[in-house]
Amino acid sequence: MEYAGHLFVTFLILKNIIQKPVMRKPSVCVLIFAALLGVTAAAPAFASGSFSGRPPQPPAEPGAATKLDREQYGLGQKIYDGDVMTPGGGEVGPQKVRLLALQAKLPGDAAKTKNLVALAGKLSASQLAALEYFVAQRFAMKK
Repeated sequence: MEYAGHLFVTFLILKNIIQKPVMRKPSVCVLIFAALLGVTAAAPAFASGSFSGRPPQPPAEPGAATKLDREQYGLGQKIYDGDVMTPGGGEVGPQKVRLLALQAKLPGDAAKTKNLVALAGKLSASQLAALEYFVAQRFAMKK
């Protein structure tokens, strides 16, 4: 509706200009008409407000899968740093296999500085689970 109003105003202005004797040359009239038409056509582009391609998404609800178990993460971090160990905590064979898998999940720079396989036989089952949880959360693979 605004566009039609702009065209009507342009028509009235053009009609008044053409009626003046100086403006009777066709090239001047066409030039003025084109300029006024361009101004009225661009007017809706400067309307207020912004346009969003898609509506904003609500924040994700933290579910059970996205919550971080702070206690297990903290214990795993302490074990990773070498602060907590239980000598004679478990069997070396099964722990070594799990620790080799964990060592392979570490990024290159962390794998050079940490030797998780050396912890085999020194961790209890809960400590090993906490270490696995820490490595999975701390060094998560980006998709």
